[in-house]
Amino acid sequence: MNKFNLTFSLKLAFLYTLAKLKLIHAFLPEGLRDNLPTGWNNKMFWTAFSSGGRKIFFDYYCEFKEPKDYRPRESVLPEFQLSEEDIKFFYENGYIGPFDLMSPDQAENLRHDLLNSVSNTESFLAKNSKVEEEKNLTESLLPVVTNTRHTITEDYKKTALNRYNTFIDRHLDNSKIRDLFKQPEITERCAQLLGPDLILWRSAFFNVSPHSKGTHFHQNSTWLYQDLKESVVNPLRTDELFQITCWVALTEANEKNGCMTLIPGTHKEMVPLKLGEKSIYEAKKYRLYGNSFFADLDYPIESAKKSFIEMKAGQLFLFCERVLHGSADNSTDNSRWGISGRFVRTDTRIFTKEILAKGHQEVLYNIKNINLDDFKVVLVRGEDHFGYNKILKD
Repeated sequence: MNKFNLTFSLKLAFLYTLAKLKLIHAFLPEGLRDNLPTGWNNKMFWTAFSSGGRKIFFDYYCEFKEPKDYRPRESVLPEFQLSEEDIKFFYENGYIGPFDLMSPDQAENLRHDLLNSVSNTESFLAKNSKVEEEKNLTESLLPVVTNTRHTITEDYKKTALNRYNTFIDRHLDNSKIRDLFKQPEITERCAQLLGPDLILWRSAFFNVSPHSKGTHFHQNSTWLYQDLKESVVNPLRTDELFQITCWVALTEANEKNGCMTLIPGTHKEMVPLKLGEKSIYEAKKYRLYGNSFFADLDYPIESAKKSFIEMKAGQLFLFCERVLHGSADNSTDNSRWGISGRFVRTDTRIFTKEILAKGHQEVLYNIKNINLDDFKVVLVRGEDHFGYNKILKD
């Protein structure tokens, strides 16, 4: 039987109260100030407080507001046009697609190019990635992440192999990835959902290895989970659609080899985690350690109706990352490869001014002082009328 953790709740109440008193923050000790949940809202606080830390939101709590109508937010060429029924489907289910982007051969060539860009190992040039190649891939990541995309501390180097099993933000140093996500098959469809002016702020190149477990169901909204204090993505309104992820299949993706899996309609509201007894050991004030955020969602995952997004190599689909999503297990002998790009409107600020000035941290991996001086976004469509983010110039 779970016992209510009164100490946790009292500490959280103290920290949350201080977080709301912004005028006194400058006078607080730095260690205390660093632990204030300044990016939380009342729903997040009350859920954690009233459960004694047994339930906690791993990302910013927000509901999803339906639009007044389902007309496209931008006029595009007929070949990329979404109907009102298409847009309504997206708002009801949290995703749309797949759509054709390139041929399977082009997808395979891009996969080879991307693998070659992070390793000179000849085994990466094989037709299919085998289990032994996954080990080589992981071992090759450290020199990749210690480039100019971020300034890496010693602590960061120690955890880089685990953190970058997926290739994060390679669009910042790889023009082929930037060109991929500037294609009108992607940008014109995103513009009809988000509006005409779009930036790419995050990319990830990843796989599901042969005979391995897929990714557990999870949700993302403002990427608060990275430090559980401040959000990475800061839109004007969190209850409106402000972000879309484009997922591109670089190999065939099906239920057997680990295709993306969604629970339609679950983007309407963020779901807390059920930590149970683990919360006593994994919560430091209001934070978590480890990978437990992938498990024990306060949602009936097992009985929920799921959509398996099966795709041919070279196809794409679009989804709102608030929808519960993950990937199926891979029971085959080959890896399933994909690449994703996350798009937001130009009125969205990536990282807060304080994070950009003082550095970022990832609580999950106990990484601190990530210097973001070299971080930039990519303008993929329209114009930036706000200047909130540094734009990468090609």
